[in-house]
Formats: sequence, structure tokens, C-alpha cells
Amino acid sequence: MSLATIVPLLLAMEVGSTLKTVIGVIMALSGLGVLLMGVIALADKQVQKGGIAAALGAGLIAAGLWLVGAM
Repeated sequence: MSLATIVPLLLAMEVGSTLKTVIGVIMALSGLGVLLMGVIALADKQVQKGGIAAALGAGLIAAGLWLVGAM
């Protein structure tokens, strides 16, 4: 392979890695917001809605951290 074919491949791999990290951070932050809404709903005695939101938020945080590579 020549250098002209290797450089675009390396650039594409780097862009993909950066995009994966950015998406992971956004997912983790949105999960934190959803988790907070769930905890607030649980404090207002809305157990079903609060529990679902808290579980969804925790799942988003875990998926985001997995994408970033922290888990």
C-alpha cells in the first residue's frame, strides 16, 4: 500500500474514534439529567415513573461511559 492510501484510512479511523468519544460523553450527560429527573419524581412519590426514569438514566450513563472507555 502506498502512503496516499494509508493516510485517508488513518484519518477516518481517528475521526471515528473521536466521534465515538463525543457521543459517549453526550449520552452520559443526558443520562445524568434523566437520572436526576427520576430521583426527583421518586421524591414526589411517583414511584413508577420515577423508577423507570432513574433506571433509564443509569442505563444511559453506563452506555456513555462504555463508549468513552471508562468502563
